[in-house]
Amino acid sequence: MFNFDEARVRQEHQNGVDIIPKTEKIIDQVCEEGYSNIFYIGIGGTVLYANQMMHIAKQLGSKLPIYIENAADFNLVGNPLFDSRSVVVIESISGDTKEVVESVEKVRAAGARVIGYVEKEGTPLYELCDHLVSTVGGGYYFWYTVTLRFLKNAGQFDKYDRFFQEIVHMPDNIVQVYKDADEDAKAYAEKYCDEPITYLVGSGNLEDWAVCYGMCIMEEMQWMRTRPISAANFFHGTLEVIERDIPVILIKGEDMTRPQMDRVENFVNRVSAKVIVFDTRKFRLDGISDEFRGILAPIVMRSAFQRINVHLEHCRRHPLAIRRYYKRLDY
Repeated sequence: MFNFDEARVRQEHQNGVDIIPKTEKIIDQVCEEGYSNIFYIGIGGTVLYANQMMHIAKQLGSKLPIYIENAADFNLVGNPLFDSRSVVVIESISGDTKEVVESVEKVRAAGARVIGYVEKEGTPLYELCDHLVSTVGGGYYFWYTVTLRFLKNAGQFDKYDRFFQEIVHMPDNIVQVYKDADEDAKAYAEKYCDEPITYLVGSGNLEDWAVCYGMCIMEEMQWMRTRPISAANFFHGTLEVIERDIPVILIKGEDMTRPQMDRVENFVNRVSAKVIVFDTRKFRLDGISDEFRGILAPIVMRSAFQRINVHLEHCRRHPLAIRRYYKRLDY
């Protein structure tokens, strides 16, 4: 398979599984010490990953006081619900995202605790976290453990133990997802890589993945013009600009909001001749109960879209690492 390092993919997901026990201990300690509320603070992709967890918590019926803050907004506006007993959760691969560094410095100055997943050692965020989890490629597993452990300890997710008994099967499953997604990813990239604009539609715990992929990969890394939109909002504006030659990527998961995606799919197939569907139902997940597939849709869909990355990069002759402005100009 073109540009596919199977051993690396499996190892990164195994790294994620391996950090679960340490992350659990951190959450247990924080819960024992007590807290007033929980803030997920990030920017760009990290705040969008956190938002996916919020959708999951909501659909599980969580009543925990969890709040999402964009770091840039939080630095200027703050939040009246934030106090010294708040717990802040962050994720950073680089460890030096300036808006997040500023937020963490702000919350620590207020006496709040910071739980962080940071991949790069010796960076500001690596040093600033009160509770640190670090590995390579384990971000989703960190978020799942943090979110669901808080729910479990609050008595709001009684299936926790069974879920995490099953999640150990994900490294092998994800390798297979990469393989099973490749043909559709290649076909999409070869046919639509040079479109003037692409619409991406997702719902529930995948609506933020639509935004993340459009913004962080297609726009930032491929300089493609995109318009991500949630299925919930699609029929309140976006439907009017869909035409025969407008490509629409439908990102379908398996949570409670799937009927929203079915409705969008029915409509766009009547109007556009360029409808592309990526559906987590297509992928086999050995050892995973059907009731947990919807929860795991974000990690499954991200893995499938990694194959789109590879084929877009090739078809557009544009390496993902090339930027014009990001971290190249002073802004």
